[in-house]
Amino acid sequence: MKKYQIFILIMFFLSICIFEKVNATIKDLPLLDKIIYLDAGHGGKDCGAISGSTMEKDLNLSIVKKLAQQLGEKGAIVLLTRNTDKDLANKNTQNRKRSDLTNRAMLINKSKANLYISIHMNSTSNKNWRGLQIFYNSKNKENEKLAKIVNETIKKKMSTVREIKKDNNYYMYKQIRTPGILIEAGFLSNPSDLYLLKQDKYQEYLANLITNGIIEYIKKKKL
Repeated sequence: MKKYQIFILIMFFLSICIFEKVNATIKDLPLLDKIIYLDAGHGGKDCGAISGSTMEKDLNLSIVKKLAQQLGEKGAIVLLTRNTDKDLANKNTQNRKRSDLTNRAMLINKSKANLYISIHMNSTSNKNWRGLQIFYNSKNKENEKLAKIVNETIKKKMSTVREIKKDNNYYMYKQIRTPGILIEAGFLSNPSDLYLLKQDKYQEYLANLITNGIIEYIKKKKL
């Protein structure tokens, strides 16, 4: 009888340890089982904005890769529209840009992802304009919620963040049913933004802020 009681006690304490370990794991992996699609804008022949020898397509991909790693460390399943220097246009197409954007939208829609994040860079003739800005399409009501939460999270740590903006004119985002946002990470036409965006440490920092924003969105969505 005593052996049986000892066995029960051992099993009880083991179950407590396992439960606490599982709880700790869940806390460490707030994005567990969430599918997130990351879209690095432009690629291949489409360089995007250019400032000197710096091309938007390269910065977009660099930030997306860092963001993918950080999201993965939080438990997310991360998919990329591209992970090399190429676009997604069909061969021999007459309108390469439209084909590229259509295929990106199709990939995201077919994935059944929980959300998507599209990374781009801004540029304008006014070199004084700077800062990160988030755009959303009102087709999905979750888009504005995601934009607000990610923006608020980043704004707490970054002084140059601009206000979110609704824009229903972007061809690609009109086609996407999955909740998501476009993040213009900064202005390549602004010397200060350009300098920061080229730095690996800043890209890591930005990826961390976006990751935290996504985690906040997921938390509030569960409430």
